Amino acid sequence: MKRFFCLALAFLTIQVASLVHAQMGPQPTPRIYGNFKPVVGGWSEYQIVAKGEPGQKMKIAVVGKEGNDYWYETVTEGKGTRVIYKVLVSGDPNDKKGAKRIIFKEGNNPAIELPAQPIGQEPKGKEEKAGKMIDKGMETVKVPAGIFKTRHFQYEGKEGVDVWLDEKVPPYGLVKSTAKEMEMVLLGYGTGAKSLITETPQKLNLPKMPRK
Repeated sequence: MKRFFCLALAFLTIQVASLVHAQMGPQPTPRIYGNFKPVVGGWSEYQIVAKGEPGQKMKIAVVGKEGNDYWYETVTEGKGTRVIYKVLVSGDPNDKKGAKRIIFKEGNNPAIELPAQPIGQEPKGKEEKAGKMIDKGMETVKVPAGIFKTRHFQYEGKEGVDVWLDEKVPPYGLVKSTAKEMEMVLLGYGTGAKSLITETPQKLNLPKMPRK
């Protein structure tokens, strides 16, 4: 009976962890187009409007460094709640294979450290592949954060993504992005960002399997 209980608990924990990854995952926010150039403290904030959904704000920031890896934090606010993801990444955060640690916090709930990769699955890397990129030249763009001289790129594909980039905006250079059913515009950017997760996260650990 004890062995059966432990096996059932292990199965339930795996299902919960897998469900969290399926619903949230290492990349809970829209894909950010641009070249990831991390500088600790650099941040940018965006207004996101998706078709049929209420608008939300998203702030992305580089809030720390460990060796050659960076702590990349996203904060989304909308629908009356705030969700924070803090991910230790090697390389571009768009690449799930680079995630080494993932910490999640919703509202006033305790922070939880999730498994870096979905349990029982191999990391698949970038799930969203950008199509062929076309350089449309320099354009002046006005967004809530101001007026920017940007370079306009268009990605071929079913989503029809257009992005406007300015290197001075950390960490991706993104000023504006439009897709078939979504638009992101820059609200502000700067330096001096600190992590909003200051507590020690609770780890989501699997129970030890009983010995035969």
